[in-house]
Formats: sequence, C-alpha cells, structure tokens
Amino acid sequence: MPSIVDVLQCEPKETQPEWLYAHTPPRFNRNAFFGSRTIYYPGSGDDGQPVKLCALSHVAHAFVYVDQGISWNTLSEYLADQDRGFRGYKLLHDEDISQNQLRPGDWTQHIKREEVENSNFFRTSFVKPFARFVVLERQGDDEDHGPWRIAILFIGGDGFASFDALYCQEDGVPPPFLIVVKDHGFGENWDRFDHGGLLERIACRTGVLPKFLLVADCSDPWSGYTGPESDPEPGVQHGNPRSLFRRI
Repeated sequence: MPSIVDVLQCEPKETQPEWLYAHTPPRFNRNAFFGSRTIYYPGSGDDGQPVKLCALSHVAHAFVYVDQGISWNTLSEYLADQDRGFRGYKLLHDEDISQNQLRPGDWTQHIKREEVENSNFFRTSFVKPFARFVVLERQGDDEDHGPWRIAILFIGGDGFASFDALYCQEDGVPPPFLIVVKDHGFGENWDRFDHGGLLERIACRTGVLPKFLLVADCSDPWSGYTGPESDPEPGVQHGNPRSLFRRI
C-alpha cells in the first residue's frame, strides 16, 4: 500500500494562502485562517507528525492543535526546543489570541447535557485556557521539505467544544480537510474522539465531516469512512501506528 504522504500527494495541492505570504509577520485573521484548508488535531500534545505529513505533501498550510493538558508554559518550551519542535522550520511569529477573536459572539452547542453527565471517562483538571497563533518559516530553499510558511493555532482547551465552536456554527467555516483521531483509555480527555464518541456525533449532527481521518491503531474510524488507504506509520505520541481513512 502507499504511504500516507503518497496518498495525500494525489490530492490537489493547496495554493499558498495570500494572507500567509503577503505580510511579515502575518497576524491572525479568523476569516482568512479558516478560509484556508485546515487540519484539526484534538488531544494533540506536542505531536508534530500531522504537520510534517501535510507539509511534505503540500495539502495544507493551516493547523489547529487543541489539548486541555498542555499549558502556555509547556507550549513555549516546546516551540523553543530545536530538537523537539518542528524541524526545518523557525518561529517567525507568535501571537496570543482572545476568545472573541476565535469565536465572535455567541455560539450554539451541539452537545446534550445528558451526554456530558453520562460520560464514562474520568474528568481531570484543565489548564488555564489560552490560544496562540504561530507562524513557522522554512529554513532553506528545499520545497520538498514543505511550504515556505505554515500557521498553527494552538488552543489550550477542550477538543470537543473547540471543534463545535470553531467549525459547526453555520458561519461559512469549511470542515477540516483532515482530523487526527487517537484515543488512550486513561488519557485526560473525558470522552472519545473515535467511532461512537462525542466528536463523531457532533460532526454527524452538523454535517461537518472531513475528507480524511488519520486514525491511530488504538482507535476506530468513524462511520462512513473507508480504509485504510495507506500503510500504517508510527505516530510520535506513544508510537501507535496511524493510517489514512477516506470519507465515502
């Protein structure tokens, strides 16, 4: 079977977003950012693999990383670490984002109260919520390494509510091109991201469904997705192999 990058390279490449290249530094603009092709990664930790895969295949420039267990200070240490960070890229811009910039005005929740109350997963304490918009610029001229610039929106918060508020409000935001799905039974997330979990239910209720899922072998793909379409490749977090699944 082909590799994950091989499959993604068969998709149309995303044209370099004008907002990401026209200014130095490019500041956060919600409409411009979400008007681009985005990758959504709930429970992301400091896992840079999805950025690497999508950058190598030139299918996306904008990434949304959400994790309720990563603090502002931990993220700062990660971004400053050349060995653990996004290799081949340097930090060009780092901007704190307010809640109103992310979700102007009110929003409709598609989570029912009883679904939260009946969750079988342990609740853990959250980090102090935050959001940061980061732009990374490629070091060197090798376009095979990835686009010249990529943008990542880091959110210290809940992966279910963030998806609902950012993507499911009928305000013109397109669905993510790809969602990373991985679960660990004793992780910090209070419900599952994979099949039957709350993230799938929110996506199905609102019709906000990605073209691809990148699914770890500890998780199950959502209904309506076929695959695997790629050979499994070890993930960065916990080493679980991951494969691509495509929406039917």
